[in-house]
Amino acid sequence: MMNLLEIFKSYAHYLVHPFKTHEAFMHPEREELYHPIKFSAYESLVMSWVFIIINGIFKVFILNITVLWLINLFTDSAFDFTRFINFEEFSGMHFVVLSTVLDIIFYPIFGLLIVQYWEVVIKFFGNLLQVQGDLNEKAQNVVSVYLSSHMFKLVPLIGGAFQNLAGMVLMYAGLRKELNASPSLSVCIILSPFVLMLALASLVMFVVMLLS
Repeated sequence: MMNLLEIFKSYAHYLVHPFKTHEAFMHPEREELYHPIKFSAYESLVMSWVFIIINGIFKVFILNITVLWLINLFTDSAFDFTRFINFEEFSGMHFVVLSTVLDIIFYPIFGLLIVQYWEVVIKFFGNLLQVQGDLNEKAQNVVSVYLSSHMFKLVPLIGGAFQNLAGMVLMYAGLRKELNASPSLSVCIILSPFVLMLALASLVMFVVMLLS
């Protein structure tokens, strides 16, 4: 059984040194490189789910502390806030807790869709660029490193924004190293989900206009 500390160290290395990680994946014979544990995209997805769960616990805990502080503040105030605020509903946080639980439950499903989407896209452009080697393995490497961006979910409140930014950087590193794609092509590939969503939205709007 792999040591948990070594697993965490390898996953953190994906996040901090994406270019070196892909270099180690591509050249396992080079002893001067640090060789982290190589996870498949699906193993990396499970690990990222752990950080989603921790983030959800942090979110509910921080919100609970904030709500209790506000209730104490309003209760101790000379002004009667009870005329405007129902503290029983306010302290329940049912909506936030429910949304957090749903995020945790459905993350693996959406994560699988994300993994499969990027595998298809990466292999498509790999064939287009006539990249040598096992494209399936290369796609797994790129997606696995990309998913390590979820470690930023450990940062309360602003972790989501950092995770999105880090994800683009990690995907860029993978495309540059594994596919040897140009900087401009790498950026275009990274933006492909947004282009696809825009195209689908335009198609829906066009169909709605035709039906109306």
